[in-house]
Amino acid sequence: MMKMKRCFKLISLCALSATFALPIAACGNEETKASLSNQIAEEHIIDDNYDNYYELFVYSFCDSDGNGRGDFNGVTQKLDYIRDMGYTGIWLMPIHPSPSYHKYDVRDYYDVDASYGTMEEFETLVEKAHEKGIKIIMDLVVNHSSSSCSWFTQAVEARRTGDTENKYYDYYNFSDQAQGGYAYTGNDNEGNPIYYEARFVGNMPDLNLDSEAVRAEISNILKFWEEKGVDGFRLDACTSYYTGDDTKSAQFITWLKNEAVKYNEDAYIVGEVLENSTRIRSFYAQSEADSFFWFPVSTNGSMGGSVLDTLRSKTPADRLSEVIEGLKGIGDGIAAPLLDNHDLGRFAAAAGKSVDWIKMGYGLLSVLGGNTFTYYGDEIGVLGSGKPQTNDPDKRVGMLWTEDTDVIYPPGVTTSLRDAYYTFGSVESQKADPDSILNYYKYCNNARNAFPELMRGTTTRVENGNANVLVLEKTYEGKTITVVLNISADDVKVKGLNSDLSLKHVVCLNHEDVVTQTTSSLKMPKYSIAILA
Repeated sequence: MMKMKRCFKLISLCALSATFALPIAACGNEETKASLSNQIAEEHIIDDNYDNYYELFVYSFCDSDGNGRGDFNGVTQKLDYIRDMGYTGIWLMPIHPSPSYHKYDVRDYYDVDASYGTMEEFETLVEKAHEKGIKIIMDLVVNHSSSSCSWFTQAVEARRTGDTENKYYDYYNFSDQAQGGYAYTGNDNEGNPIYYEARFVGNMPDLNLDSEAVRAEISNILKFWEEKGVDGFRLDACTSYYTGDDTKSAQFITWLKNEAVKYNEDAYIVGEVLENSTRIRSFYAQSEADSFFWFPVSTNGSMGGSVLDTLRSKTPADRLSEVIEGLKGIGDGIAAPLLDNHDLGRFAAAAGKSVDWIKMGYGLLSVLGGNTFTYYGDEIGVLGSGKPQTNDPDKRVGMLWTEDTDVIYPPGVTTSLRDAYYTFGSVESQKADPDSILNYYKYCNNARNAFPELMRGTTTRVENGNANVLVLEKTYEGKTITVVLNISADDVKVKGLNSDLSLKHVVCLNHEDVVTQTTSSLKMPKYSIAILA
């Protein structure tokens, strides 16, 4: 079994081993203690299942050989970039052979799509990622396969001939009656019609997850990829495993988690339940998955949209506090909040292209705890589709590395929108700008890596009487940090803080913005975050 060994080397680009002390100066009855602007703090990486994850679509990410399609070698080339941004985990969207561009209909679960590269190149990607302290999790699509998967073609043939001894006879759910969610595939040798379950579309037949043979196959798939070093799996379409029966679906997830840890005791499982908070909590309660994506904070307003709600609210501190209290309902699970992904509209578009909101939205996400998931391109403000129901490929547009890059676009992209995707510039141009969206994301990720309490701590609100200011205490293994958020477009003075606290780290919209600490208060610029201890 190959297992990632977390790199414990502390990285310090401009280490904050102590506060930046200023000369003590009288200011009324208060004394100035410290004044900080954006810095990169020393990391404190813990070897557990808490990480900053980066979701990427290999096709659209980086083309290493100039053939107009992203590949494994392209991802490997960008590992330094990903780690420098503060991401310690990568979620690879489906990489298996598939007839579709998105690859959520798998033809062969034991191989990689040749358009992305070879198995050896994938293994190199995993190895190099681990060397840099980056985990790799991959999409696991087992609600359904492709109709071109050999399992399905053999299962249909077995049904046609009545060969009950065929291994694949019960790999899928068949019926001789037409019914909702089933598709017709011809007649058997006696002239009876054959229908198969396909809840999504006809070319994605649902696997029979009650079949012992199917479960054995899935266990083998887990073993195969974990032995190649994969650190876990993102489970697609969890609510569809047993359509209409969440309890059975959750039980299947528990079975899958227990199989995964047979081959890697630290395997991380995160599930997709694209629903509201009540239903997501029920999956946390009924299954043993580590995480489920917390869609209520995402751009999908029908599920909550609570990050944008917070920015729009007249009482943003209360609104974000409600979000934090809601997350406590997941029990011992690891939260997995996200602003958007490949199924949703891009956050930058949903935020109305407001740079302040794009930045602070990620700042709010970064203090929620658990594992944040960032969709590739969000860190440069890629716009793509602004609404969940818009053209699917537009949500998978290519990464703009430089202004001169020949951007990779997957089939189906609405070409008329191309010029509008990259309003805020490329990775190259934003890296050179200390006030870019990219560098703001980096500061937030750095804070999460420098202060373990942000990801893992139990959270308590400290009342301060200002509707725009949220003060939180986060405690982990006996250590507590205080996080102060100014969620407004105005400078504020936060009073009544414990005079024993010292200002340790700040994240501001711009590098010239400064947070100043006096004996028991903070002066904070608009949309800023301060960490004290």
